[in-house]
Amino acid sequence: MFQKIKFYDGQEPEGWQPFLKELSKDNAKGILLFVGEETPFNYKQLQPLLKKLDIKVWGGVFPEVIYNGSLYKKGVVGCAFQSPVSIEVIKDLSKFKGNFSENFVSKKTRTLLIFTSAYADNIPLLIETLYEKHFKETVFIGGSAGSIINIDQPPLFTCDDFFAGGAIVVAIEDFMSVGVNHGLQPISELAIASSVDKNILKSINWEPAFEYYKRIVEQDAGIKLTAANFLDVAKSYPFGMLKYDTEIVLRVPISVIEENSLLFVSEMPENSVLLVTKAYPDKLIAAAGTATEQAKIAFESKKKKSPGKALIIDCLARALFLEDRFDDELKIIANKAGSDVFLFGLLSLGEIASTGDKYIELYNKTIVVGMGE
Repeated sequence: MFQKIKFYDGQEPEGWQPFLKELSKDNAKGILLFVGEETPFNYKQLQPLLKKLDIKVWGGVFPEVIYNGSLYKKGVVGCAFQSPVSIEVIKDLSKFKGNFSENFVSKKTRTLLIFTSAYADNIPLLIETLYEKHFKETVFIGGSAGSIINIDQPPLFTCDDFFAGGAIVVAIEDFMSVGVNHGLQPISELAIASSVDKNILKSINWEPAFEYYKRIVEQDAGIKLTAANFLDVAKSYPFGMLKYDTEIVLRVPISVIEENSLLFVSEMPENSVLLVTKAYPDKLIAAAGTATEQAKIAFESKKKKSPGKALIIDCLARALFLEDRFDDELKIIANKAGSDVFLFGLLSLGEIASTGDKYIELYNKTIVVGMGE
């Protein structure tokens, strides 16, 4: 799948040309770029170089990027594909009606890479539509791009445009295995999301959402939860949505807004079955190891050989929670993947995954590991 993975510090504009030239060698079929949010990224300056390549190029700006198992806020990870790729660009997801090009996904497609703009509308509709049309033997993996430093900066780009509020979906004619886990533990009874407006949770069991959440968190944490300390406390207490197969899909509240409602990064369906969960560092780190093991076993089972590359899509909220111990998460991924597997990827503002035999989900505070050749 991946022909080569390269890193460029992104500090000098003249460095882009040799970096892109190296990635495009050897008949590469496409180039994917992960840009760390503190990189001095000038798309208008870069666009003429992208157009000259005569090759599909796409990418996004993310809070941090991962190369060779290390984190970088400044720098660019470039991935050259040896497998044929087809790209579908949706500039404005708020207007998305479920339409895709007829020949976008071929019979040879085995993996769909999905990168969305953080805070875009209709991400659930996008991934549900993709799943319904192309789920047979197809693996889904991706995440949400965006900067937490410059939230007005567009997070997605191709050779043609730099844009916000949309998505880039890439069909690849090669297999990637996927492992997914989060490691958070339930601490509350089940409840109903009784009133929701996309990513705003207004009430739980017909009680103002913040009042319900506040009572549970204060009882467990032994501190008073206020709007002022909300984000610092809430990073340890995400909500979990209980799915039919008993899987818990996380949603991270980021602030209290008017009428004691809670604001989330990602959408939540009304009438979701909810519980409050708690994060423990050791359990989050162990979950990253489990996700890596899942991906490696699935790859070896399908391909009858060991993987060579591991794409890590890890939630920024996990890194903020783990702080210095996030290095332990990267180390356990490296250990479980094996010394011959090259680690690269990004920190995201939402994760997307399906292993090909389970329903596709939009996750928060979750680690997704994809393995390929």
